[in-house]
Amino acid sequence: MSFMSFASEMLGNLFKPPATSQYPFKPRKVYEADRGKVINDINNCIFCGMCMRNCPSDAITVDRNARTWKINRFACVQCKECVTNCPKKSLSMDTEYTAPATEKTEEVLQGPPPPPKPQVVLTEAQKAAIAAAQAKKTAAQKA
Repeated sequence: MSFMSFASEMLGNLFKPPATSQYPFKPRKVYEADRGKVINDINNCIFCGMCMRNCPSDAITVDRNARTWKINRFACVQCKECVTNCPKKSLSMDTEYTAPATEKTEEVLQGPPPPPKPQVVLTEAQKAAIAAAQAKKTAAQKA
């Protein structure tokens, strides 16, 4: 009995199209909800490190002083935690997957230099008030 069911299944499959896709010739269908790789808009990033703290696989490293953002794509599990916790929404998920490679590497993104701090310009009245306050402080210390 089992041989007959096997034979009917085999004969049926001879006349059906293949169940798998012909990948190199027909690319796979990309869905909107696919999670591929993490993309960082480095110009919008403030290097707060929230993505690094919320990454369960420790694939992301943020250095605020050097203004660098690193990701180990082979350690990333595409969980989207970094994207949901980014306060500036500079991270997003692409639908394309990371390309295969023969060795593990980290992708390093260098951020733009921080904006210059505004210079404080004092008026003559403000300078005189500061000088008077300093003179009063030194007189109080001497007494």
